[in-house]
Amino acid sequence: MDVPDDAFAGVLVRAPPASTSAPGAVDRREHRHRYYQDRNKRWAFACDDRGATLLERLFARGRSAIDVIDAAIASACEREGTVVEEVKRTGAATYSKKPSMKSADVTWSQEEYRHLGLQREYVRFKSVQRFTETWACLERGMYGGFLRRAERGGTIRCASLGGGPGFELVAFQEFFKAHYPTVELDLISLDLEESWRASSEALGLRFARWDMRDGGVADACGVPKIDFAIASYVFKMYMCEDVVADWLATELTGIEALFVINRDENLRDGCALMERRGVDVTKLLPQANGRDDRQLVFSRGQDFPRPSGGMENAEPSGGFTFPNVPYMEHKSSSNHQRGGGWRGHGSHHDHDRRSRPDDRRRDRW
Repeated sequence: MDVPDDAFAGVLVRAPPASTSAPGAVDRREHRHRYYQDRNKRWAFACDDRGATLLERLFARGRSAIDVIDAAIASACEREGTVVEEVKRTGAATYSKKPSMKSADVTWSQEEYRHLGLQREYVRFKSVQRFTETWACLERGMYGGFLRRAERGGTIRCASLGGGPGFELVAFQEFFKAHYPTVELDLISLDLEESWRASSEALGLRFARWDMRDGGVADACGVPKIDFAIASYVFKMYMCEDVVADWLATELTGIEALFVINRDENLRDGCALMERRGVDVTKLLPQANGRDDRQLVFSRGQDFPRPSGGMENAEPSGGFTFPNVPYMEHKSSSNHQRGGGWRGHGSHHDHDRRSRPDDRRRDRW
């Protein structure tokens, strides 16, 4: 249920409750609920009952981060004599227009990234995308045997590289709560922008300031070893250079797996950069309809048990919690039949995405 002035109002639209006793009752795994990743709520995705509950828990934690940001905005405005609503409007405009995308080929400049109004928008919208894409990546990763370390129990440490507030880690935590409930977790978001610390801590995570070019992930986290790491939407822009590839290849000898989540489907050069350094690159998404590097696993010296059907057909027995994530309707019409999106008015299936220019892609919104 939405609350007054809720930052997440309308993001999740639950279907009416279904009777569990009537003939032909709706299975809780049916993807009958709608949710949106884009700020204008134009492209509906679908999820099952568990997915809807997970999103509601995400919103509750996201509100805690927004409360922290709102308090910081109010304090700054009182100190500087500025207007709260103007800070929010400026941040929303920068988030939407992304002026640095054209001028510097980065989503936002460091100055834009630390703007409190932009951070507020980031939490409102990127939280859903980061959470659902990480969850889907972990579902595929579990099927592929990449989470076998969790079966040994104990404490597992996971770092988000360039993670900002760390919604990838919120997904990691919820996923382990569902599938490996006895495991203790230590979750650390590493980011150059110190101003994310308060939001990250409001999400219940640890935060450490860290420069991607420096490496030393475990040291930055203040622990002797990291078990898993996540690099979400940072690989192409910040990691595809020799200085980063060198330290990453070295440190992967002590990390079970790095889950790499990307916008671009073709990261041939970046993958080759890592493979030349002895890193095993595994694609988690189907490749039958064209190269798709949007969900990868980097590992080194590991012997993961692979599913008998291969990663090409990887799917949990009960189906994906968040199907068509990342969106794949442009790659094969078969996705239309897999519960991946909402077929009602205004769904992303009502439009031919292939005819749209790249800057209209859903994952840029």
